[in-house]
Amino acid sequence: MLMKSAPQLNTSRSIAAAFLTTLLVAGFALVLGSGSDSADAAKSKSTVLGGSTTMQDPLCPENCQVIPSVNGIQKMLPTGGSPYRATANGKITAWKLFLGKPDKADRAALNARFGSPPQAAITILQPIKTKQGTKFRLQRKSPVEGLNRELGGIATFKLDKPLRIKKGQYVALAVPTWAPAFADGLKSSQYAWRASRQPRKCGAGQIDQSRSQLKVGSKRFYACNFKGSRLLFTAKLKFD
Repeated sequence: MLMKSAPQLNTSRSIAAAFLTTLLVAGFALVLGSGSDSADAAKSKSTVLGGSTTMQDPLCPENCQVIPSVNGIQKMLPTGGSPYRATANGKITAWKLFLGKPDKADRAALNARFGSPPQAAITILQPIKTKQGTKFRLQRKSPVEGLNRELGGIATFKLDKPLRIKKGQYVALAVPTWAPAFADGLKSSQYAWRASRQPRKCGAGQIDQSRSQLKVGSKRFYACNFKGSRLLFTAKLKFD
């Protein structure tokens, strides 16, 4: 069961604090780690990235915490490192988001703090080595989806135009406003994700500087490493 130790959020200030202070922030890592998917996945016709482990319950409405104005790469799951990295060329044909349902007060505070309505998309990222460290270039993106009608359920988005992905590229979750698709209180040795924020800009005081990455061709650091938590989404990869 998911640990729920954070206090209930009732104001925009408590939302920002609860989201970040419950995460364990690590240093700026340059390497995401080796992929956990075996060669067997590449030999099959398709696979579901992030679908090989049990999906936790989102942290809403109780102890409500969300993903606010950021892109995230799930760095680790119990199956191993880089669970959303493509092991072969193919196309992302659909994706799912597992959503909590904030109560009326929390929803109003979230809208005021991060924007309305709740939204999400997926992106394809290419790691690029630079003198300053590893950045991620946005290669492709799905349409941004509004989530108001999906809150409290599993939202499935089939892509009319599948996203091409090459071996070694990553599928990331993009959240322009906010999305209650977040689990925390998990084992820090098994769960971790990285946020699209600058080095040394990972604390609660820098949350207003956080923005999602949605411009094709743009390059970003994903310098903030949060342990013991998970972005609650999957993506279906159909191999060539």
